[in-house]
Amino acid sequence: MTLVEVKCPKCKGKEVIKYGETRNNKQRYMYKNKDCEKESFMLEYSEKGMIPEIKDQIIKMAMNGSGIRDTARVLGISQTTVIKELKKIAKNRTSK
Repeated sequence: MTLVEVKCPKCKGKEVIKYGETRNNKQRYMYKNKDCEKESFMLEYSEKGMIPEIKDQIIKMAMNGSGIRDTARVLGISQTTVIKELKKIAKNRTSK
């Protein structure tokens, strides 16, 4: 049996508890520190478009003028995923 140390991906804190499973039977974790903006996370994502680093890359590419098709092709994700992420960002910016 291997012991895996689980840390928050944002602040690297160790106050993590198990928080159920996804529909794909992937373990979900929750960070107990209220100061950190990340509430729940997973160690393994089943879809490449759900990885936080890929989401950040979508934003960077959009800010540098890359189109939806180009972003999808470079990152290896679907165009629908790119559009959904850009809509989420636009919605969050307009509501603030």
